[in-house]
Amino acid sequence: MSLEGAAVSLGATIVSLVFAALVFNQWISRRKPFQFAWSLGLGLYALASFTQFLAEAYGWTASTYKVYYLVAALLVAVLGIGSVLLVHRRAGIGFALYTIVVFAGFAVAVAGATVSAAALAAPIPVAGAGMPDNVRVFSFFFTIPGSIALIGVAAYSYWRSRLSFNLWIGIGALVIAGGASLARYGISWALYIGELVGIAIMFWGFLASQDLAKAKAPAAAHIPS
Repeated sequence: MSLEGAAVSLGATIVSLVFAALVFNQWISRRKPFQFAWSLGLGLYALASFTQFLAEAYGWTASTYKVYYLVAALLVAVLGIGSVLLVHRRAGIGFALYTIVVFAGFAVAVAGATVSAAALAAPIPVAGAGMPDNVRVFSFFFTIPGSIALIGVAAYSYWRSRLSFNLWIGIGALVIAGGASLARYGISWALYIGELVGIAIMFWGFLASQDLAKAKAPAAAHIPS
């Protein structure tokens, strides 16, 4: 438990929850599949961050850790699904079906796993350290393709459009992935910092895209039809 960890996790929860609400509001208005996937992924991000907050404030338990591990692995894939849906609907649907099938097996494995007491006693039990190896291997089937899709589509969109908000979204995703990678090598605090800074950068990119859309709207209104 730590006050700093709880504060950073709560900050990530608030940013991602506001982010999710704005994207979900877009989906209500426009009904684009990628908006629904992104709002769901961001909602899972908020849930994972809030679980971290509770654990840092009151202590990790086996149940809390299992919920956190399930959600944290899945959210990367769901955000990646949203990105793929943005550029290719059929590929996005295929990725979604793949994720559902793998997650079913993952959930069963996590439910039946015994969480390591030593890992729960660590300052920040990250990178699946509390799970047996046969369970930890599942997470890579979510995090690797999800991260590649999320970062790859952002980079591709920036290359095509040269619009800076795509770059910010990609950088934010890289910061999150980088924090998780550093945590696997013993720099555990990098996970929480990466989550807060990364989602804040992605949110900044989203807000920049909305400002651009608003700026274009008056010009479009003056184009003769």
